[in-house]
Amino acid sequence: METEALERPADLTIWRTLPAASPLAQPARYDTLREALAAAKGALGDPSQQPWIITEEGEILSPNWIRTYVN
Repeated sequence: METEALERPADLTIWRTLPAASPLAQPARYDTLREALAAAKGALGDPSQQPWIITEEGEILSPNWIRTYVN
């Protein structure tokens, strides 16, 4: 991934994998991909949450891709 892509907007959706009282999906728009990755990293600690990111260029970043990138 190019460094400049980290400074472009991105959408993060955190999907719930287990039944919960909260919504099934929590979408959010971030000013930068860097911010979306930081938020996604926090969600990775909860096995009932699966973060997915869509970059400004249309790339879809899966939970496994995010986990590998942030670790």
